[in-house]
Amino acid sequence: MPYAFSSLLVFLFVLAACTHLPEQSVHKTETGTISAITEADFRICDPCTRNQAQGWAAAARRGDGSSALKAANCYAFLVRQKKDKTLRLADAVKGRKLAEAAVIMFPKSGLAHYVYAYLTGLEAENDPLRGLELVPVIEREATLAAKFNPEVNGAGPDRMLGELYLRAPGAPLSIGDLEKAAAHYRRAIAIAPKHTENQLGLVETLIEEGEDEEACTHLHGLLSGMRPARSSETSWRKTLGLLKRLCSMRDSE
Repeated sequence: MPYAFSSLLVFLFVLAACTHLPEQSVHKTETGTISAITEADFRICDPCTRNQAQGWAAAARRGDGSSALKAANCYAFLVRQKKDKTLRLADAVKGRKLAEAAVIMFPKSGLAHYVYAYLTGLEAENDPLRGLELVPVIEREATLAAKFNPEVNGAGPDRMLGELYLRAPGAPLSIGDLEKAAAHYRRAIAIAPKHTENQLGLVETLIEEGEDEEACTHLHGLLSGMRPARSSETSWRKTLGLLKRLCSMRDSE
């Protein structure tokens, strides 16, 4: 597997070590959406135990969509706790299957599609031989998540797509496309402008595209809004000044 794609997997799926689902009831509506979970409140990283994962998985087999999501979320967390790659892959596969079950029960839930995309990524990360094979699944599920709930996890679906297009190899090997990456990062910023990863993703994409002037503008704006503690303010102002000088030098070249 090419190094570039290996880097894609590592970077893309550490963006969310696990997902957090509020403790609320979930049921299927006539439109197939999740009605009792406020998907905009979706957060990442909620520690759990293997016993909890197995309990939720058992409930999922009885048709409980909420439990399928919770179990998938829990297995995503457990994957990150294991050092053995074989064990990580086994948990990733279990989580992906549960996330897929949630998508079947809630086909119009952006949250379900987002979790499915993420678990598929975890499986790809731990099974490099299938990495490129699973990219279209990640792309499809993240696209559906962006369609049904673009706000989930701070514009997570568009951020995920931005990372995917930025770091995947280009055609004919895979779907890498800097223009698409920039478009998704811009959309993510429009949805969640305060989410730092959305801004940084666009900056990196602009640098890769050779758009240094715009990259400098975005990076300067981002740093300007990240006011440090008073003890570090002098260094922060100096950093901003140096960045401004560097960007001015590049503009004049």
